[in-house]
Amino acid sequence: MDPLWCLDSDWNRSYRRMLGYLAAGGTVAGPVNRTGLGDDVSFRPGAWLRKQAKARTEGKLTEQQTALLDALHAAEGAAG
Repeated sequence: MDPLWCLDSDWNRSYRRMLGYLAAGGTVAGPVNRTGLGDDVSFRPGAWLRKQAKARTEGKLTEQQTALLDALHAAEGAAG
């Protein structure tokens, strides 16, 4: 079963957009104002990641959300 089913639908949608951005060749690191890639150029991955970092600092993310975000950074570090 997909572990994302129980997350907030907006967060889940944005996380999946982030996965699509990475699959299209995007990176976790980069300027906040960068745009998405491929079919999702309206996505702002840097702004979304900055928002998640703030939410994490404020204790607003679930343990699962935090783990998924950590996995994004770990996967990119392993690939680089």
